[in-house]
Amino acid sequence: MFSTKLSLRSVLRNTLGSIRQSSTQKFPRKLPNTPNRYNAKSSAFNLKPNMPDGLFYQPSPSPLDPEITPKAFLPQSDPRKVSDSYYPEEEQLIKKNVQYMPIIYKARTAKKYGLTKEQVGELQSMRERGATRKQMKEKFQVSDFFISIATERNPDTIAKEKKVLKKQVKRWSAKTRDARKLKEKKKLMWERDL
Repeated sequence: MFSTKLSLRSVLRNTLGSIRQSSTQKFPRKLPNTPNRYNAKSSAFNLKPNMPDGLFYQPSPSPLDPEITPKAFLPQSDPRKVSDSYYPEEEQLIKKNVQYMPIIYKARTAKKYGLTKEQVGELQSMRERGATRKQMKEKFQVSDFFISIATERNPDTIAKEKKVLKKQVKRWSAKTRDARKLKEKKKLMWERDL
């Protein structure tokens, strides 16, 4: 018991000493955000707090008063939403902390699947001519997935891929060849529903 009192006294003495040393700073100091052990931007999801020594004022991120509802959560019909006298600190808090807020990425554009037969035909002809997917996507505002469903591959590309595959097959071991044959046999049986 006596040793516990001594250790508590020494801890208090050290704490008071550090407070006296930092008396030139405004006390208690305020942390704008929790310091992360890793890169604050790229590792924001993986928070490993790396707190500096000393005492800090770091309130919870909830509203100041439970009776105050932030304006973003108020319905449009509520008169408090447009009132300047209701929760004026909110604007200051947002301006102060905007630099620490995560980046919101641009929302994805809605997928478009309603193309006419003529447009799908034009898409197919572009693919046969060897146009890139980027060019097709920009012209028709469709996704890669839609291009792969609505059109068939370029025959030249298929021939090139078959040549590459034949070269690779020559380097396969006997075990790999047997596994490939077995896989093709299973696929045939599955197609025939056996």
